[in-house]
Amino acid sequence: MDCLMTLLIQARENDKNAMESIIVKFNPKLQKSLYQTTQQDRNDLKQEIHLKIIEAVYKYDLETVPGLWEFIHTKEDEDMLLQPN
Repeated sequence: MDCLMTLLIQARENDKNAMESIIVKFNPKLQKSLYQTTQQDRNDLKQEIHLKIIEAVYKYDLETVPGLWEFIHTKEDEDMLLQPN
């Protein structure tokens, strides 16, 4: 299975298989969350979430993805701000 970043790039180039693979990657979490809703709402919610995933693929800014060390330092800074004095 391809990595998510590769699939994002391919999907943004209108690769339908890549877009489908992204949706499939999130499907286990989606199914688990849908079980917390009523049976009548599940199909509608599933379709809405699939649309939101597709929108997110096109809105996601690939240029601003932080590297590992940037991410760690950002999290450390946030943690320091949240600690009581």
